[in-house]
Amino acid sequence: MELIEVDSFSMRRTPSFRDCKVLLIAGGKPPSDAWLEATTRCFDVWVADRGVTYCRKLNVIPKAIVGDGDSSPLEDWAWAEEAGAKVYRYPKDKDYTDLQLAIMQISRSYGRSVSVFVTAGLGGRLDHSLSNIFSLRLAEKWGVDAAGFLDEEESLILLRGGEELKLHFYNKPLAISLLSLTPCSHGVSIKKVKWELDNATLRLDEPFAVSNELINDEREVDLKVDSGCVGVYICLGPK
Repeated sequence: MELIEVDSFSMRRTPSFRDCKVLLIAGGKPPSDAWLEATTRCFDVWVADRGVTYCRKLNVIPKAIVGDGDSSPLEDWAWAEEAGAKVYRYPKDKDYTDLQLAIMQISRSYGRSVSVFVTAGLGGRLDHSLSNIFSLRLAEKWGVDAAGFLDEEESLILLRGGEELKLHFYNKPLAISLLSLTPCSHGVSIKKVKWELDNATLRLDEPFAVSNELINDEREVDLKVDSGCVGVYICLGPK
């Protein structure tokens, strides 16, 4: 099982994350410059529209830019294109969001060999955050392993039926919550926390498994889901 590591925790999934790893920088609330600069070293970097502005600030050259250009200056696009980034520009009047279009293009470029993590995808407008979360569920339709959202303050890892996840925390999280992203998720287990679950059923319309805690000095959490899809929300708190 391949290890995915960020500053506050690491994770291993069974089945493993796919061979290619993409960090897709969206246009929501950005992480700190230090976090983003360190994390981009471990991934192929793609951006959805405003994400290119975050990259230019740090001189992080993305592999590709996708979007309609309505939330980032043209000079930022030109900077990335001159540095070698591929540009996929769409009209402002379109059926899909910039994030969805980026995931589609990642699918065309990598096929089924890619796991995608999104940053700057949460925070800000609630409708954008919810759309982004359910867009990762939609990504299965395009053959992409949309693994979740990463950030220094909060992360959301998608755990689908038949998958197991082992988390190791370097800094103790403020809370761990489990949210079903399908009408029902069956066979949900979480171990080494204050309120353990063993083959429980979580429902989209009954989100009770929130604000869990690690036990004392414990730093590892084991999770699994038999069917459905659960969002494993990790609240790390402001730095």
